[in-house]
Amino acid sequence: MNPAVVPDATSIPAMVSHLAGAEVSALALVCAVGEGAHASVAAFITPGAHCLASFRNAIVKEGDYSDTLLSFDDNPPPYYGSSTLDIDLSTAADVIGVDRVICLVTQVGDQVSVVRDYDGLEVTLLEATKIQFGRFVEILDGSGVGGRHLLH
Repeated sequence: MNPAVVPDATSIPAMVSHLAGAEVSALALVCAVGEGAHASVAAFITPGAHCLASFRNAIVKEGDYSDTLLSFDDNPPPYYGSSTLDIDLSTAADVIGVDRVICLVTQVGDQVSVVRDYDGLEVTLLEATKIQFGRFVEILDGSGVGGRHLLH
């Protein structure tokens, strides 16, 4: 990530909508910035006023899946039906201005989609990713519903 260029959090939904080719009404993004020992996780959520229960459920499932990866269990990733957005995560990382997009949960209309790349992710980043999913659930369940939150 270019340290001189930090993306404006309000532009992230527009960036993801552009990449998706459709208006994204809610998204949860977990990404990595930096490399090696200096890498950290950054997260963004914009649940919107009309976030579906399936959006929250996808976030819970991704948190659970990251937990199974931490325990080195060989479980298949969660399946969310035939609805998928074709978003290339390396392109998304370049557009958003981060080093890697780890997971992106989106809601377009009444369809929820997830794209993820946990391959080769260091354990500390995987742990931080799981924490962010937990925080997303707290935001969705608490007073944060309907607002925009940038987690770091």
